[in-house]
Amino acid sequence: MSEVIKNIVFNKVGVPLYRSFLNMASARHKLIAGNLANISTPGYKSKDIDFHGELNKVVNDKGHLKGKMTHAAHLPVGRSHLRGPDIIVNKSRNGNGINNVDADTEIANLAQNQIYYSIGARLLAGKFQGLRSAIKSK
Repeated sequence: MSEVIKNIVFNKVGVPLYRSFLNMASARHKLIAGNLANISTPGYKSKDIDFHGELNKVVNDKGHLKGKMTHAAHLPVGRSHLRGPDIIVNKSRNGNGINNVDADTEIANLAQNQIYYSIGARLLAGKFQGLRSAIKSK
């Protein structure tokens, strides 16, 4: 498939936005799982992502300068999809007395994040179904 067609078909129909949405949900899932895995680690600080704030950054990233990488060893310039979301470290002292991880909060966050991921996956599948229908129609 030529680069022009690939650019029009995949980059202009919202696929990068859905990819970013799923990547953020996946990164948040890993952080929450890490928080639960360290629930009894003394001094551990829980971590999370401001999911809505990061999504707003991706959606409103239209007018910012981005550098083009011409070689795999180059460092990205400006805002880049290669840079992950900002991680928030919770420095409060509440929780179980050992650290600040609250199991109930983390499990609720995990359930909410699972819903976000499922919605993003369904939206992306619908986008590909629409592309498939457009290609098959005569």
